[in-house]
Amino acid sequence: MHLSVSEEMAQRFPDLRISFVAVRGMDNTGNPPEGLEAELRAAEADFRGRVPDLAALAADARIVAWQDAYQRFGVNPKKFRPSAEALLRRVVNGHPVPWISRAVNAYLLQELFFLLPVGGYDLGRLQGDLRLRLSPGDEPFTGIGSPEPEATSPGEVVYADDARVLTRRWNFRDCDFAKVETTSRDIILFAEAPSSAVKTEDLLRLVEQIGGKIREHCGGTTATGLLDLKQGREVELPTP
Repeated sequence: MHLSVSEEMAQRFPDLRISFVAVRGMDNTGNPPEGLEAELRAAEADFRGRVPDLAALAADARIVAWQDAYQRFGVNPKKFRPSAEALLRRVVNGHPVPWISRAVNAYLLQELFFLLPVGGYDLGRLQGDLRLRLSPGDEPFTGIGSPEPEATSPGEVVYADDARVLTRRWNFRDCDFAKVETTSRDIILFAEAPSSAVKTEDLLRLVEQIGGKIREHCGGTTATGLLDLKQGREVELPTP
């Protein structure tokens, strides 16, 4: 399986880098582990200490970078917020990270430290290769928890495999079909730097730490990698 970035995306976001972690053979079932729950509560308190209000969050260079990226493909980031910003605003306002599953909460935990969006898919549901590209519009999409399908807008950024669109507005919403579920055993997760404002070292540390937390709470094996447009527009995804 390969990941590629379209020529149009490469021209629009020449500093783009995508880090990823593949997980195989994990057990994502069961109630919240006591250790993970404790880590989440401690991370929320630590985050609120570092980012006391929404003004401080909005001023962070990583949040600004993603808002700028959304604007560059014609989406209002105040109306459709990048996924990490939506979660972080919730935490700033005093709400806990919601429980979804062991693997998902393991990567949401890291968003509290790195302030970068993370998303991913059940590898067993993907078909063919993955591509980050601009949508021509009117492609069908059903988001997680959505009762009805939608259609993409022309020019919005999407992840897609050979069969379907997997996200809308880059990382605003993931599709229901390939979501990470409690029954998922093999998954692939992605984090991106849309501009030079986000450091490559942070991207690599982010996926390494996510991999470590998933191994701790779900078992399995992990492998990480990076697609850097300065090295090329395509990379083979790892098999742990």
